[in-house]
Amino acid sequence: MPCGGETTALDREPNAEAGNATGAYGDASNLYTYIDRDKVYGLNLDPPESAKNAIKPWDERNSTEVWIESGVDDQMIITVPFTCPVRLQSVLLNPGTGDFAPRRCTLFVNRPNGIDFDEALAEMDAVPGTHLGPAGGARPQADFALLEQTPGVTAYPVSVSRFSQTHSVSVMLVRVVLMQSDSPTQHTSRVFYIGFIGKALDLRQDTVYKHDVAAANSSTHPVDGVADKQGAASTPSVR
Repeated sequence: MPCGGETTALDREPNAEAGNATGAYGDASNLYTYIDRDKVYGLNLDPPESAKNAIKPWDERNSTEVWIESGVDDQMIITVPFTCPVRLQSVLLNPGTGDFAPRRCTLFVNRPNGIDFDEALAEMDAVPGTHLGPAGGARPQADFALLEQTPGVTAYPVSVSRFSQTHSVSVMLVRVVLMQSDSPTQHTSRVFYIGFIGKALDLRQDTVYKHDVAAANSSTHPVDGVADKQGAASTPSVR
């Protein structure tokens, strides 16, 4: 799909699906069509290409017939490339419930070759979101605990400034929140759906606007913007 489609921002809080949410969650703002699905891959998945099974159309988000599952332990990393730069606003996750549901998500932006477990774990803190960094740096760009025992899809907002020019995102999911624990988990992790809310960027339009090349037509050139909605939520903010 061509780049440049508008989206609607979600609240800056985790937002569990209400069951009939189709506007802000639906295809109008869902980046599924901008994901290079054939190039999605995972670590601690067999085979690595099976990671794309979690990248589903919106109408299959609650399907439990297909999922991805980690291999030797509870950790997995899924790297998702996009067909053009995007501005991410939220990550959509359906990890299911029960013993196989991951409890923590950490995001690394613009790692062309992905990130391995040693690199990721070296930069993670015991408390999610303690230290974050800019895109492409060593530190993660988002790190948060997942809502537990919440069926269906939940939207986890991210900092737009850290995800303003996203070419790819590596999603690390684990069950053990305290990474320094000496006791290995006896469970694997499962995920049924991974999606993204945001805006696909049209670089040609951005170039004309920023450098004012077409001065004669500048008065009619559309201004790139995202409309924010503010709402109340009872859960802690995601960083």
